[in-house]
Amino acid sequence: MISNTSPIIFLAKIDCFYLLKDLYNKVKITSKVREELLAEEKQDSKTIDMAIQDRIIVINDPNKILPLGLGDGENSAISLALELKEPLIIDDAHAIKAANSLGIETIRTTSVIFTAVKKKMISKPEA
Repeated sequence: MISNTSPIIFLAKIDCFYLLKDLYNKVKITSKVREELLAEEKQDSKTIDMAIQDRIIVINDPNKILPLGLGDGENSAISLALELKEPLIIDDAHAIKAANSLGIETIRTTSVIFTAVKKKMISKPEA
């Protein structure tokens, strides 16, 4: 499973970052996504940095970054998902459209939460 920046930030902010580990074991991000995640020193930056150190989040860069006219993180995450033929957790509507046009399976942050409810990892009220 590959992730863009926003899903990791959103899940860290609501103290549900552990769902990524519990559902997918490891999540791959690119160096560009890592830069975006750790750009500012925020409370959730520590959680994210620990996940990188613990190898729950693994840095993996694509061989070639497609010029999709999106942000650096989205361009690199979509390129990696295409190259590795893996699903991508991403929330931006334009990026989802671009990824889907390339045949990449996309999952939104809300889908991660719904999957966790379905697997009884969290309750409906928690969701």
